[in-house]
Amino acid sequence: MMTASSAGGPSFWGRVCALHDAITRLGFALAAVALAVIVGSYCIEVTGRYFLASPTSWADSLVSYLLCIIIFLVLPELTRQKSHIFISVLPDLMSVRGATRLMRGTRLLAVFACLVAAWFCADATITQYLREIDTLNEWPVPKWLVSVFIPYGLASSGLHYLRQVILNEPYQSIEGIMS
Repeated sequence: MMTASSAGGPSFWGRVCALHDAITRLGFALAAVALAVIVGSYCIEVTGRYFLASPTSWADSLVSYLLCIIIFLVLPELTRQKSHIFISVLPDLMSVRGATRLMRGTRLLAVFACLVAAWFCADATITQYLREIDTLNEWPVPKWLVSVFIPYGLASSGLHYLRQVILNEPYQSIEGIMS
């Protein structure tokens, strides 16, 4: 999506897309760190519970928070790389032109779904913040701290889908990609 401007550098939209990609990759890296924290906390929990007879009071809560965060930090990167699970039977049976149109329409629908869902989730997150709602478990935290990742992930994925719609690359079947 990077295009040259008249000055020879990337265009404004090229820089915006590059920033979006960088934020997406950063989110993916943070998700990897969160996964490492989950593994570490479970190791501490197992060691404490079974070897020291002293289970933690926080590990289960931390893992549940981080699982939500991980999902919505990884989602934009999967969308950017077109790595979602995809059943290609119908587009593979169509002409390249027809399959490209089908994929563009599907992505437009995904843009709409992601951005509308992000809007609703952002509204819920703001409400949680304004009403100072906490999570309901042994280790309560402000709920918005966990929820804020949901509208981010949905909105960022919606923008990646929009970029794919705008690029409108011709459909390529798995066989065409693998060869």
